[in-house]
Amino acid sequence: MTDQHDPLEVIDKFLGALRSELAANPEMTYRIIKALPVSVSFEASDMVDIVNPLELISQHGAEKARELFQAFKPAELKKMARQVNLASTTDMARLSQADLIDLIISRGARKIAERSSSG
Repeated sequence: MTDQHDPLEVIDKFLGALRSELAANPEMTYRIIKALPVSVSFEASDMVDIVNPLELISQHGAEKARELFQAFKPAELKKMARQVNLASTTDMARLSQADLIDLIISRGARKIAERSSSG
């Protein structure tokens, strides 16, 4: 005979484990949220390590991406640009937040266009 378990208790344990994993793994959380048909807002500081600026530009267009990038501090924008090889530290020295956003949008759009024309 098998052990009997209360279905709601089993589901509660599963959801508790899932919540713990999502809290510990923001990248997984972001991927799951993107797959859902809802709009969710995150704190920019929580997203700097997992947001791909090329993906934002590609999915939302330049103007919406520009709006989304405004939530990030200059240091966060620089980090994101370096992570996807859009700019070097030298390229971004002494740029304002607006200038950094312009650089990310223009170079990102160019990189996206190059990828789509070669593939």
